[in-house]
Formats: sequence, C-alpha cells, structure tokens
Amino acid sequence: MAADKKSFLKKVVVLHDTREQKNTHILEEFDRMGIVHQERKLDFGDYSFMAEERDFSLSCVIERKAHIDELYGNLIADRGRLEKELDAASRLSCQFVLMMENCSDMEELKNHIVPDWQMKAQNRKQQETGAFCAVTLHSWQCGNRYKFRTVFVQNPKDSAARILEEFYYFWRNYKLLTASRRNRG
Repeated sequence: MAADKKSFLKKVVVLHDTREQKNTHILEEFDRMGIVHQERKLDFGDYSFMAEERDFSLSCVIERKAHIDELYGNLIADRGRLEKELDAASRLSCQFVLMMENCSDMEELKNHIVPDWQMKAQNRKQQETGAFCAVTLHSWQCGNRYKFRTVFVQNPKDSAARILEEFYYFWRNYKLLTASRRNRG
C-alpha cells in the first residue's frame, strides 16, 4: 500500500448519516480496520468523510443501496425524495456515487427478475424490476440530469473498502490540486 494511502487511512474520519440503516457490516469492518467513523446527519447521501480537519460532506458523497429491491422500492414509493436528494447532490457536490450492494454490474441489475413465488407472496405488480432500475439509472446519470456514478459491490463485506477507496482518490486529487495552488504563491 502506498505511503500516502496509509497516511490517509490514519487521518480519515468516515461520516455516516443518522438515517442510514442496516450498515453494521460496514461499521464493523471500519472498526476492524481501525478507521474512525462517526454518525452525523448528512445533507444528502449516506457516507462522506473528513480528513486533516477538512469536512468533505458537501463535496464527496456516497449513497448506498443494499440490494436491487431497495433501489426499486425507492424508485416506486419514494421517487420524489430520491430525485430531490440527487438534484441537491449534483448541484453541490463534486463527486456523488451511488453504491449498489449485492449486484456485480449494470447487466446483472438489468436482468434482475423477481421470482414468481415472490411476486405472489408480496403482491407485486412488476416482475422485471432490474430493467426498470437500470433504465432509470442510465437516464439519471446523464450529464444533463444528476451527474453521478454507480459503483457495484457484489459482496457487501467489500463495501467498507470500496467507500474508503472512493474517499481516498477524492482526497488525493484534492491534495494535488491544492498543492499546485499553494506552490504558485
């Protein structure tokens, strides 16, 4: 591991939103890795960070969806709130990431079909939920809409590491950019 990444991991404080649910697998992994984290109400998204006394909670944000059904449920039942959050994030943040757990890529998402037994048990109306989700994400990710990126994490045990990776590269680029400004002086 590069020295600057080790340094970052020693000084980062991961922020997780007070409304984030069912994230013990992520918090336990942060604890195992010795990563400081704190719960705090975030204006949008589920995760952000602080490093070197600088708060990046409006600059670099991750919204986590635990599985395809959660995303689908948000699109059906809470679409307005989700779009408001995406709109605010696209206007205010430099980097906004939607992290999909339990899904390997856009193809898997697109091909997700609710089994017949689950359709009946949950009285669901749409079987091809993945295709609906994929089309919506493609539309929303466009540069003239909400300008975010979707990353996929097949195994939720890898989510904490993926969150840290996103934050590390944002912080690294921030340091490079501000170093060149300081050197002009």
